[in-house]
Amino acid sequence: MSVDGLRVTSYDGPTPQGGLWNSLPSPFTVAGVKPDLWAVDGNKSLVAVGEAKTAADVCNAHTAVQLAVFGRLAYRGTSRRCPLYIAVPHSAARSLDRVLAFTGLAGAPNIIRIHVPDVLLETRARVRS
Repeated sequence: MSVDGLRVTSYDGPTPQGGLWNSLPSPFTVAGVKPDLWAVDGNKSLVAVGEAKTAADVCNAHTAVQLAVFGRLAYRGTSRRCPLYIAVPHSAARSLDRVLAFTGLAGAPNIIRIHVPDVLLETRARVRS
């Protein structure tokens, strides 16, 4: 999101990887679900939502509800949808395909998929012999 010029304004932390975001306020809920983060552009004219999922958490009812709500958020008075950034482990890309298809969001132009290499998500460093 930062690469796209967005500034995170709220974060559902703290998390070990949250860094400075851990000091931000918690995101507000929409239709009973809370995103992992909200972000805005420099003019505060573009609002984006961010969700990060583990492989085990991608394809379930709660995630489907979250994505259905966040993926259809539109700017007030328009039909233009807010960007939804979804980060998942690379190994869970097909699970994300399934949940996006289920929610009717597969191929939606406002969905930005981020497939994180699984090795970057490992909690223990491997030691080579």
